[in-house]
Amino acid sequence: MEKTPYETGGFAFPNRKMMEKAQKEAEGIRFVKSSADLNDPRVVYGVYCQLVRQELFETPVGYAFLSELQEYLKADLSINNEDIPAIPVIASQGAPAKQTGAKERQKSSQASNHKTAHKPEVKNADYKVKFKASLTVCVILILMIAGMFAVTLTSRNNVNILNYENAIIEKYENWESELEEREKQLREREAEPN
Repeated sequence: MEKTPYETGGFAFPNRKMMEKAQKEAEGIRFVKSSADLNDPRVVYGVYCQLVRQELFETPVGYAFLSELQEYLKADLSINNEDIPAIPVIASQGAPAKQTGAKERQKSSQASNHKTAHKPEVKNADYKVKFKASLTVCVILILMIAGMFAVTLTSRNNVNILNYENAIIEKYENWESELEEREKQLREREAEPN
């Protein structure tokens, strides 16, 4: 079979523009494969959904990668097959095909919104648990701060880290005044005639 001049990724393209687009998609696929852990089904699901939502791929190279991810997700038992969105095909030739593709995408997104509207999201449950835990921690911290203020207010007479300097100064002032008074009494006694 004769090789066409516009081949990449095992696909023959009708023109240079399509081939270059496919090469860019292949670079993006290499980046995704190198940066994401594609052995973890949750990561694969997140990557797949993001790629489908953003409609980044328009050539068979990209569609083949999406199809590969989709098959991996369908084979995994931890992911519900109904939650795996279909791969949107973007028609690249002719205006009527683009309009039908847009209508199909709109119907598909409405159908997926309809499915998710009746299904409680599991992700929100994680946030509820985290919210309750953080609220509990905040309440405990507020009670601890209130307790520290209460201890500070009730222990004004006791020497503590907040008032130790004043307490020491007062102690030495009192001691100094006592010494001066005793000195005065001693001088008075010495001045008295015997």
